Amino acid sequence: MHPILEKVRLSEDACLLKVHAVHVSKAEPGQFVMVQYTKLSELVPLAILETFQEGFSCLVKAVGRSTLEILEEAESFQYVAGPLGKPFPVEKYGKVSFYAYSWGIAPILNVAKALKSAGNRLFLQVVSEEFYLRDRCEALFDEVRHSEDILNFEADLVVSAGSNRLSYQLTQLFPQTPIISMVNTHMLDAVGLCLVCRVLVDGKYALACSDGPWFDAHKVDWENLMAREESYKEQERIAFEEYLKTLKRKRAINVNL
Repeated sequence: MHPILEKVRLSEDACLLKVHAVHVSKAEPGQFVMVQYTKLSELVPLAILETFQEGFSCLVKAVGRSTLEILEEAESFQYVAGPLGKPFPVEKYGKVSFYAYSWGIAPILNVAKALKSAGNRLFLQVVSEEFYLRDRCEALFDEVRHSEDILNFEADLVVSAGSNRLSYQLTQLFPQTPIISMVNTHMLDAVGLCLVCRVLVDGKYALACSDGPWFDAHKVDWENLMAREESYKEQERIAFEEYLKTLKRKRAINVNL
C-alpha cells in the first residue's frame, strides 16, 4: 500500500498528488509510473512531476473513469510501478522551446528542470485553456506564454507533452527543427507484454512503455496514433457515466449517515 501524503486541488478536475513510493524516488527526468487505486481499478500511467526521498509527486487530470476515481476517492494506491520508460536525453541543446497541453505541464516541468541544470535556455508555451502550476513555470523558464495559438520561439530543440494532436501540429509547423515529444497511448502493463502502447516510429513499431514515452516527433506516425486514440471513446464514455452514478450514490449515503 502506498499512501497519498498530500492531495491539492488545482481545479475542479485536476489535483496534485504527493505519493509515498520509495522505489520511485530515483526516477530520472522524463520517466513515469503506473498506479492502481484498488485491486479492481485499472492501471493508470502518470507522468512524474518531481521526486523526493520517500517518493514522487504527479498531476492527475480527470479525463476518464479511473482518473476521476483517483481525484475523488483515492487516499492511497494499492500498487505503484516505476520508474518506467526511458529517461529524456538530457544534454546542452542551447535554446529549448517547450509546448504543453493540460496535464502535459507535469512532464514538461520535470524535463525542463534537468535541461536548465545542463545549461539550456528554456521557453514555454501552454496551449490549453487551463494552465496548471503557473508559478513554478514562471520561476523556471526564461519566458512563458499562454496562448491556444502555437507561437514560434525559434529553437535548437522543441519538446512537447500532453496532446498527440499538438505534437503532430508542431511537426507540420517546424519541419526542420528537432522535436522530442511524449506520446499518449493506451497502456495495460507497462512492461512490454500487452503491446497496447505500440507506436509506429520510422515505419516500425516501438512500445511507449519501454522504448518511450519520448520519441523523435518527426518519425512518429501521428495520424495512426490519433486514430487509435479514438478507438475506445464510446466505452470510455459509458464507464465514465456509470462511475458518476456510483459516485452520486456514495455521496448520498454519506449525507444520510
